[in-house]
Amino acid sequence: PKDFKPSVGGIPFFSGGTPDPSNPTDPSFAVNNPACVSTATANGLTSAMLSLGCYVQGRGVMLPPNSGTFGTMGRNIFRGPSYRNVDFSIVKKWKFNERAGVQFRAELFNVLNHPSFANPYGVGGQLGNVDPSSPGSFGASSLTPDVAAANPVIGSGGPRAIQLGVKFLF
Repeated sequence: PKDFKPSVGGIPFFSGGTPDPSNPTDPSFAVNNPACVSTATANGLTSAMLSLGCYVQGRGVMLPPNSGTFGTMGRNIFRGPSYRNVDFSIVKKWKFNERAGVQFRAELFNVLNHPSFANPYGVGGQLGNVDPSSPGSFGASSLTPDVAAANPVIGSGGPRAIQLGVKFLF
């Protein structure tokens, strides 16, 4: 599982089935991909079992389980992208007398402007695609948490935001 890293494009998928007869060595098919075939034979599977395809990233290969079985992958085996966010605030108070004053605030959210993408293995696909039967986008992490939660103003993971405020105290 540690070989599978979320990315904007998703985890590479090699489809199953039969390659195009005009190009029988097409590498986009699982039955022609050396990583898929070697993993299948090492686990006692046949190339016919690659008919559903496979996911390959780094040295890791995910194959579908045998027909009628659940497979051997446990829950929560994948790790999402790291989250880095630095917020900063400056406050200055002026007192006119004992009862009246002014407070000025400057707040900066995500000061370093570092993008933090949402976890693709999130809640029911809301924050990303968790279904490996959708090969084009499994493992794709393309939204920040605030955009994925429909709150793109000031939230977690969005671009740098600066907020200024003046408060009269009396």
